[in-house]
Amino acid sequence: MNRELVFSMFQVDETGIIRTPGPFEGQNLYIPYFWYLHISGYREDVREGVVTFRVRMEDRAQFPELANRDMVRLKQHENGMIIEISKLTS
Repeated sequence: MNRELVFSMFQVDETGIIRTPGPFEGQNLYIPYFWYLHISGYREDVREGVVTFRVRMEDRAQFPELANRDMVRLKQHENGMIIEISKLTS
């Protein structure tokens, strides 16, 4: 999974939010990338259903939106939606 594949699989608006109905709708365009890493077995930490990734240089190269980020934390809701957990909601 990479940025190009995200754009080919999902409708993304001008602010970088996925608009295609489904588990990533309303999320930032990098969320499917990190979720793919998770289901492929790569992750830093999983606690209480929250999957945490350290943002690496290669992640920033694909997704400049992550330039000032150190971590991305994801959670899958019971309804199947994949959401990013911010510091404010943890």
